[in-house]
Amino acid sequence: MWRKTSTMFLFSQLVGVLFLNEIVCEWLPETLNLPSSHVTRYLNTFKDEAEKCYSSNSCMYRNVLDTGLCWGYETNCSHHLGYSSAHCPGDHKGWVSSKAQQLQTFFSQADFGFVKQQIQSKTVMCEPTADGESLLECSSYLQFCRGKSLYLDFRDLPARKESFRYKMDVLKKGQIGGKCKLNESRLQSEATHQSPLQSWAPEMQHFEELPNFINEESQMCDIFIHKPTFVMKIDATVNMYHHFCDFFNLYTSLHVNGSHPDMFTRDVNILIWETYAYHSNFGITWSAFTQNPLLNLRSFQGKRVCFREVVFPLLPRMIFGLYYNTPIVWGCKESGLFHAFSKFILHRLKIPKRATIDPAGQPRIKILLLSRNTQYRRILNEKALLDALRSSPRQYSVERVEFTHETDFRHQLRVIQDTDIFIGMHGAGLTHLLFLPDWASVFELYNCGDEHCYADLARLRGVHYQTWTNHTKLKQQDEGHHPSDGGPHAKFTNYAFDTTEFLRIVDVAADHVANHPAYRHMLNQLREFPSLPQTKSRKHTGNWQKNFIQTETKITQKRPVPSFKISELHMRLCLTRKKENFMIGVVKSVFQRKVLAVVEWIHLPAFLEILVLDLVVMITHNKPVLKPAKGTRKCNCRQEMVTRQLGPGRFQMMQQAVCDECPNVKLVNEERVLEVEIEQGMTDGSEQRFTAEGEPHTDGEPGDLRLRIQTVPHSIFERRGDDLYTNVTISLADALAGFELDIEHLDGHKVHIVRDKVTWPGARIRKKGEGMPNYENNNLFGMLYVTFDVQFPKEELSTEVKEKLRELLSQDSINKVYNGLRGF
Repeated sequence: MWRKTSTMFLFSQLVGVLFLNEIVCEWLPETLNLPSSHVTRYLNTFKDEAEKCYSSNSCMYRNVLDTGLCWGYETNCSHHLGYSSAHCPGDHKGWVSSKAQQLQTFFSQADFGFVKQQIQSKTVMCEPTADGESLLECSSYLQFCRGKSLYLDFRDLPARKESFRYKMDVLKKGQIGGKCKLNESRLQSEATHQSPLQSWAPEMQHFEELPNFINEESQMCDIFIHKPTFVMKIDATVNMYHHFCDFFNLYTSLHVNGSHPDMFTRDVNILIWETYAYHSNFGITWSAFTQNPLLNLRSFQGKRVCFREVVFPLLPRMIFGLYYNTPIVWGCKESGLFHAFSKFILHRLKIPKRATIDPAGQPRIKILLLSRNTQYRRILNEKALLDALRSSPRQYSVERVEFTHETDFRHQLRVIQDTDIFIGMHGAGLTHLLFLPDWASVFELYNCGDEHCYADLARLRGVHYQTWTNHTKLKQQDEGHHPSDGGPHAKFTNYAFDTTEFLRIVDVAADHVANHPAYRHMLNQLREFPSLPQTKSRKHTGNWQKNFIQTETKITQKRPVPSFKISELHMRLCLTRKKENFMIGVVKSVFQRKVLAVVEWIHLPAFLEILVLDLVVMITHNKPVLKPAKGTRKCNCRQEMVTRQLGPGRFQMMQQAVCDECPNVKLVNEERVLEVEIEQGMTDGSEQRFTAEGEPHTDGEPGDLRLRIQTVPHSIFERRGDDLYTNVTISLADALAGFELDIEHLDGHKVHIVRDKVTWPGARIRKKGEGMPNYENNNLFGMLYVTFDVQFPKEELSTEVKEKLRELLSQDSINKVYNGLRGF
């Protein structure tokens, strides 16, 4: 199904948000949802889709169809037209004998050349000999497999109670197969990588030829799965480094499997190769790949399951795989495959790009320090390092965060995407570097002896990397002891760092950011599109600023551009203090949105004509910040037991307040600008947290600032979940004879209603897909329920008219008396 689309903003007063719909040009399948630079390569891969684009006046990519842009693994793809921008500065050394060989090795190891190798090595293991038969083909060592009409037998799973993660005996002989001609010797020769998460050899080695067709009518199948299904053997879900190796290999597998225009569709199943329910703080990332609920083996235990189309993707711990065991040639960086993965995830999770610069006009480099509240690898002098950054003459914008398993992962990505310098101790949290802007720098404060882990990941992603090298300027709390063997280990202790050396390394990172072409380009764009006028008041003012249509940004929507214009947009922020946190309620309505910051109104001009990806509301507020002051103060006060002599031979133990002397501090108001992202389909109670933007604490970290969405009544629509309700009053004549009418929706498009039947007071109809967008899946919309009231004439009817009505209706009098309140 092809759908005609255009680009627009969708103003929804009702949700309490501006919800932004994605429109797809008429030539694109509705399942395609890619960054613009990916769409151009998609079109050059699938010529039929490109032809539809070329034939459509609304297709925004017609001018790039003849550019030859490609991913890099296609047969006719020239290197300079591929997605990769990898380069190898400096001399070559080590594994290779020339500069060209160095670059080609990197491309094959860690870029789209890896995809090309997997595609070229795919071999048919079980070949269909007639229509409707099964198919199995796999790449070298059975690292990637895909099949059609395959049979899997899970009838013995109920007897097994253990976890299947890292297990290699889930299937046995005869429990997987298909009706096709099996090349047994070829299959077994490739089944040599027999280790957990290395290949599909432990499962595929049991593949057998079956006598019967595998289809819906087959008596061999207790369950037949129609949707394409990706079977996932996953690594540790609590560890970001390991779990994102799963996601990265799934994305890579989309390309290896990419022989159909629906290669990027989200209408697929994900089957986790495990009987226990999946749980992870990073679970929202699955929504980039599927719109359907996750499945696991428990769903099918005791059953024989047949799959029409099934993919067994690349695994996280393959020998020479990506990225857990990637052997990277020296000196090369910026893998196009890793860059594409980063942009794909950010796009599908709707993480916005930076949309504003400092209101004073002078951009400040944004530094994010990732703190650890763990037993080991804590920064002992963290506060001193933060104070040094904040007092630096370079006027850095500094934020400290602590990402826990309760921190919303979308929020984590928004913070990371808005960071220029990312600082943290060695640990899985540094995996966030995959989603930094292209100009960013990573400062692994100390690698604890693991020199290559995040240094390699940073150069694969293509971001600048530094770590601590002067061991004389760091202090180790103790030698550290490994919990298993008790031996000394640098990862199992805590550290303090010299502030002068720390600032020197940060300044080097800042120089890299400031001189990066992409950073300068971003600033130039933001200056060319300044924020709209603000109120004159300096206290608690607000502004908004649109995102820009980048050359690589695809904007799509499902509904037509609204014809109405909103003259003004108001917002009100209600601040209420709660211990050390602020709770902010945002009250919104359709044509009028109000935001109150403490006591002042904020006037926000609205716009509709400009095509944008998102709306970011900028809120400026005065935040009390602790600054050094003259003198000292009492701090860290505590009660200690002391012994006092009351007389000769008489002593008494008593409590006494004991305090330390600390440098004095004072509260100074600083103007802070907060970016409030309003997402499509938000519901009441949705919150956005701003870490450390709340009340200051003299001897600790400041509280958080929280923004909460609330909905105010609307004059036309009522929202209940994703459904909308409205009432329409019609005349008695229309109620009897039928009518047509248009209801103007929240986004301005018309909902057309035709009624030929008699409409009685209280009659209700529903319009599918005309409700609110679902917050988790914006492709889904609720219902619009329309209830009709009938307006009867109030004037007296003449006797002649009454007689004509009785004759016309031919209806006997009804005088039924009953208790309507009880439903009789």
